[in-house]
Amino acid sequence: MFILSKLFWLVLQPLAFAFLSMLLALFCLAFAKAGAAAVFTILAILVLGLSAFTNAGTVMMAGLESRFSRSEFPETPACAIVLGGGINTGLSARRGSYAFTRAADRYIETLRLARLYPDMKILVTGGDNSLTGNINGEAEPAGRFFADHGIAPERLLYEPEARNTAENAALSAVLMREHGLDGPCLLVTSAYHMPRSVGLFRKQQLSVLPWPVDYRTAGSERLSFSLDRPLINTVMFSTALREWAGLLMARATGRSDAVAPR
Repeated sequence: MFILSKLFWLVLQPLAFAFLSMLLALFCLAFAKAGAAAVFTILAILVLGLSAFTNAGTVMMAGLESRFSRSEFPETPACAIVLGGGINTGLSARRGSYAFTRAADRYIETLRLARLYPDMKILVTGGDNSLTGNINGEAEPAGRFFADHGIAPERLLYEPEARNTAENAALSAVLMREHGLDGPCLLVTSAYHMPRSVGLFRKQQLSVLPWPVDYRTAGSERLSFSLDRPLINTVMFSTALREWAGLLMARATGRSDAVAPR
């Protein structure tokens, strides 16, 4: 499933889809199939226009980010689960440090929570999600980050094998039960990623409290043209489309009980 999802997305992410559509259009023209070439050309233009020159991706992201908000601080959480994705694993390994991605808020907020709750465990889950295999996970750079900021190593638990969110949930569940962490645990991940994460973790019968971070929208956006930032629009559209596809896939495969959990 992991490999299939990777290959599926390599083809269907917006820029790749538009590029392949144009190649098919040229192929059709080479064989005098003008009608089919026109269809593929129009398809490419529509995908590029929607993703690059409207704020459709931002609107889709806002819908995801608005599904969960932080509740009041719990009295004593058993742990904070920080989902991988906040650290560039390959770059961190090559540089011998911790190089953050745009989702660095996952670690910054977890550090704040660790100081707020000095007895709380911290579970870092995430391996290398490349198709080349599990080479560089987040355990080592995450450990270095927390140690550099005064968090005792005995408070940290690492799950270094997960390649996607479904594996984050399944493998974290095993580790939590081994260490008697029955919950509630704070689930720390990007706000747009929270609905899928909550659905997958709940399916593992884990007691988690959503703690969204890394907001990328104001939450009140309305669909409109956006001609001045095509690259940002395309990234937002691609990220949102991938997340909604992940939600549908999680529900279709029985890994979640709802398409968009609340």
